[in-house]
Amino acid sequence: MFHVKLPGHDAIARQADERLVTHRVRLPRKVVDRPIRQVAKRVLLALAVLVATALIVYADHDGYHDNSDSSVGLLDAFYYATVTLSTTGYGDITPVSDAARLTNIFVVTPLRVLFLIILVGTTLEVLTERTRVE
Repeated sequence: MFHVKLPGHDAIARQADERLVTHRVRLPRKVVDRPIRQVAKRVLLALAVLVATALIVYADHDGYHDNSDSSVGLLDAFYYATVTLSTTGYGDITPVSDAARLTNIFVVTPLRVLFLIILVGTTLEVLTERTRVE
């Protein structure tokens, strides 16, 4: 037979023939912001990833081709970043130079993964907090 002694609590019986003493268990509580503040932080982080991606694309705008007018301006870079981060893209703006393709492989794709983690993480964190409260 053994007993588990919790600080500030009586021993809890751990064998079938003993009387089980139950105590209320309190899980450690992480201090979190309000859900709206959590979502706002995540939205700002997602916007920062979007802006960074757009600026990276615009910095190498000669390495991209736009099917509508062949040139990629700042608005086109933001459009490309938005479409690329949120989906797999439409193919209307494409990287054509080796540098642009390498940038997409090693920079834009990890940013896309980060963007999706931010969005999914926000949903999971809010649902987890709601479950914890209930």
